Amino acid sequence: MKITKRERELLRLINSNPMISQDQLAQKLDITRSSVGVHISNMVRKSLIKGRGYVTHSESYVSVIGGSNIDLQGSTDNPLALNDSNPGEISMSTGGVGRNIAENLSRISIPSKMFSYVGSDALGEFLIEKTQNANVDTSYIKKHNTLPTSQYLSVLDDNNDMLVSISDMRIINEMSIEDIKSWNNTLNQSSVIVVDTNIPTKVIQYITDEYSHIPLFLDPVSIAKASKIIDIIGKFHTVKPNRLEAELITGIKITDKQSMLKAAQNLFERGCRQIFMTLGKDGVFYYDGIEYGEYCQRNTEVNSANGAGDAFTAGIVYGFLKLDSIKKTAKYATAAAAIALKSRNTISDDMTSKNIELILKENKIETK
Repeated sequence: MKITKRERELLRLINSNPMISQDQLAQKLDITRSSVGVHISNMVRKSLIKGRGYVTHSESYVSVIGGSNIDLQGSTDNPLALNDSNPGEISMSTGGVGRNIAENLSRISIPSKMFSYVGSDALGEFLIEKTQNANVDTSYIKKHNTLPTSQYLSVLDDNNDMLVSISDMRIINEMSIEDIKSWNNTLNQSSVIVVDTNIPTKVIQYITDEYSHIPLFLDPVSIAKASKIIDIIGKFHTVKPNRLEAELITGIKITDKQSMLKAAQNLFERGCRQIFMTLGKDGVFYYDGIEYGEYCQRNTEVNSANGAGDAFTAGIVYGFLKLDSIKKTAKYATAAAAIALKSRNTISDDMTSKNIELILKENKIETK
């Protein structure tokens, strides 16, 4: 089902005020009332809205608030020669931590809505179209009039590990508390809200204050950006730091299993209910106050490390909603990450619930 640009604008207004009139909609969008009527009829036919007062579709969903950008990735099969030109391949795809999580969720049959910014440019249109084609609700992605759509440039070495990256994400700094307030009706109906730390600190703090009644999931993104949430980490239900991010947040040097457990307990005591500490090739350490342990899926083919963490985050959201233990969730999320690692693209075309279940079956892991 394709949602038009005008329908996205109408949905945004309707979700902010379900009782808004067609005259008010026409005035806000500077179109005729009869045009609004035609769009509303089409939206009812598509089941985007229903009933009186423009009640929106009540299917459960996950809201993702964070970065969305264009990924430019360069790779080579030969050892990189610094300060020189290297023959290789350059690819372009849609990306952004939040956006990637939202698409991965949609691909594993968890409806998702993306809350973000793009520029009023061709790359922004490309990003919205590709995200929408992945069945993510893009009606809450706002367009900025002057700043360009975010871009993330990464260079992989001959082992397919990221050597260096440059990100231009100035536009996401424009997200405001007023934006969150305008999305309040939709956010309040979320099953889970996922936040990445690309968004401004004051916005993250507002979200944790206003939506504490909804399970809040956090992807710290990077060591630099994780510093934003050190003082409010306990307001998140579930967190997914890597080892270095966990060290920064807890102040505990992680050198072995004992210190790893101590760091997880620190996060739990501060309020987090689920902790997934990703360990790169060594897998993940998980803890929920009762159950804890490590899980690593060996012999995973790696074509690109980009996107694996985002797939993992989508997997832990799935586990929270569908599975009955943190151990099963860790294994499910690891299988999702394994699919991402096999793909040169940030989002794998093979990312489906069925393929994740096949990996778990091959490893004789029961999640039901």
